[in-house]
Amino acid sequence: MNSLEAGRVLSVLDETLEGLRLVSYITQDVLDTAEQLRDMLGEDLANTLIKHRQLLQTAKSTLNNEQLQASTLELVRLLKKSPSAQRLQVLPYERTYGILQALQYFDQLRLFTQKRLTTTVEEDSSNREYFEEVRDREERAVAERLQLEQKLRLQRVELQKAAGSIQVSEDRARGEVADVQSSTAQSRTAIEAAAKSQADADRSAFQADLALATKELAAARTELARLRAEHKDNEALLRKARKRAEQDVEVQIGEYDADVGAKEEELAKARAEYEEVLSQLHEYNRGWSEMYQERLEYEERERRLAEQRFQAALLNLRRNHAARVVQAAWRAYKKAKEIARKKAKKAEKAKAAAKKK
Repeated sequence: MNSLEAGRVLSVLDETLEGLRLVSYITQDVLDTAEQLRDMLGEDLANTLIKHRQLLQTAKSTLNNEQLQASTLELVRLLKKSPSAQRLQVLPYERTYGILQALQYFDQLRLFTQKRLTTTVEEDSSNREYFEEVRDREERAVAERLQLEQKLRLQRVELQKAAGSIQVSEDRARGEVADVQSSTAQSRTAIEAAAKSQADADRSAFQADLALATKELAAARTELARLRAEHKDNEALLRKARKRAEQDVEVQIGEYDADVGAKEEELAKARAEYEEVLSQLHEYNRGWSEMYQERLEYEERERRLAEQRFQAALLNLRRNHAARVVQAAWRAYKKAKEIARKKAKKAEKAKAAAKKK
């Protein structure tokens, strides 16, 4: 194909792309507000938009509809001719994603066609080898991605198992700490209650013994006074009896003091046992605090490891996305290449037919 024919092909593609770009601004919102845009776009263009909208509303299908196709061609002709068509670009209506994709595709097709028309056989062969190499890289990347996904699934299962075992251990440790705390509280309560009851019992016994001794002493003094009044002669005997009674009272008081001392020693032992149990409770609380701190540090390390794994997985996802983009570009290139090849064959057939004529 010579340069003149290539220029004609590119001119046709440019006109098609320009017409498609102008039609892309004719959205459904523009058709619905065609009457309000009459002053802005002009009478002819507004009437054509209204007619096109009516055809769209009455047509059962937009495919193979000759009236709708003729209306579209007329609309493109007016858009190219009318200077007010450029005002459609400033309207606050967004074009659809599909038409934007079509514009981008035709633009790429025009660039690709221009490149193909100006590319030599050597350059074409070099490009083909390059794309084959890219395809091989893509296949290797897909295989590697599948392997990495399999490894990621296995690692996820292992992490879930490890997390489950850690949770079970934590629950068991918490249960043991709760049992120790409960038993310690019960022991402390029992010791305090026993010590209190023992002290109350000792106090009651002391009061009873003291009252009894006081009563006996009062009776002995009364008896001594009576005997002293009645029997002055027996005063010496009474003094001896009084002395013996006082000695007996002192012995009883000494015995009581010994009993009270023994009870005090038992109370001191109970208090020492209580202090020992209390110190053990403090030790258990300190150990539990250390275990809890270790647990927090472990969770922090696990969180950091999970964050690192998440970043690695995110990097893999980005790589996979880039690979899919390259695949899509390669498929688009092959499709465009096939279309160009068919068009080239048709052009060659037409050229051969023209030569025969």
